[in-house]
Amino acid sequence: MISHHRFSHRTDWQLAPNALARALADRRAVGGDVVDLTITNPTAVGFRYERSFYEGLLDASSAAYEPEPFGHAAAREAVESYYRARGCACDASAIWLTASTSEAFAQLLALLCDPGDAVLVPRPGYPLLEYLAALADVRLVSYPLRFDGEWFVDLDALRDIVGAEPRARAIVCTAPGNPTGAYLRESELAAIDALCAARGLALLVDEVFAEFPLRALSGRVRCAAGRRAALSFVLSGLSKLAALPQLKLGWGVLSGPPAAVSSARERLAVIADTSLSVSTPVQNALPRILRAAEPMRARITERTHSNLAALRAALAGGAASVLEPEAGWSAIVRLPQLAGLDDEGWALALLERTGTHVHPGALYDLEGCHVVVSLLAPAADLARGVAALAREVARRAAAA
Repeated sequence: MISHHRFSHRTDWQLAPNALARALADRRAVGGDVVDLTITNPTAVGFRYERSFYEGLLDASSAAYEPEPFGHAAAREAVESYYRARGCACDASAIWLTASTSEAFAQLLALLCDPGDAVLVPRPGYPLLEYLAALADVRLVSYPLRFDGEWFVDLDALRDIVGAEPRARAIVCTAPGNPTGAYLRESELAAIDALCAARGLALLVDEVFAEFPLRALSGRVRCAAGRRAALSFVLSGLSKLAALPQLKLGWGVLSGPPAAVSSARERLAVIADTSLSVSTPVQNALPRILRAAEPMRARITERTHSNLAALRAALAGGAASVLEPEAGWSAIVRLPQLAGLDDEGWALALLERTGTHVHPGALYDLEGCHVVVSLLAPAADLARGVAALAREVARRAAAA
């Protein structure tokens, strides 16, 4: 008799590859050339530290196992020093270490939500939280980001959504956004903090790209850690900050009303203690990693600035345009809406005709017709790919 296994409804995802994924696999299977403008893995595009840096990460100090739910004191103090150097009020007792910001989000969903509760997330945005929420049986409710030459939070819409959602437990802000690249305005953070405090919601701020500005702006929040009226959690980690995703270390910083912070710490300690996922070597090396990360960020910033300038130049005067980012590793390109060609159609046409691989805007719930380009790509790849994109847009626009 054949046994039919049952699986959790939480994992009932549509896993079949879409047309773009199939086309990419087919092209690579026959050795077709691909200019990949979707890569955001820094280790795959030339950002490596010197050999001596990696060789020194493991030493005899890692021989002992001393589990701490929030992480070793010296490592948390290194994170505190990083924030204080940025002018942000922070204390090591309010910091907890995780294997990644993804794990931090998963722990916060467990801390804040019961099954069926809701968390408000920005739209457009990166789709990772959809999977984490599904695994926690938590609903995601989107609130809109608008673009009028600059991205901003539609605060009136956010207030209406909170008012209509009795099981809301938290508001997530991604600052800078992915893929929007927009920092929170100071006025937006103040308004969202006040809304959360008034409604008893937690505020979760993912600022992994905060240290990668693309232009100078005033009135923007470069660091959300500090005094908040609402129970707040600010997340970051080595994946972006130090271009070291393979070392698997992230963190969160708590702030807010003392009684709420104290209760959250007690509960988080139990949640973190169930996995103790952060390795001893990376905690011991964290002070040195954070010191070495600043030159690496400068290298990445030099490339993203140069690539953004090249993207602007390639599209200047044409039918496509850049939605100017404020920070981060990506740029959104607005494409003409031609008959029978949405953003997924554009991405597929670019791959099949030119070998240029970009993300369709639909991946991020972008309205209208857009593709998203990684500014982390090697300069030669980006120049080649965006030149092909510009030619294809011009050809199709002329034929329309």
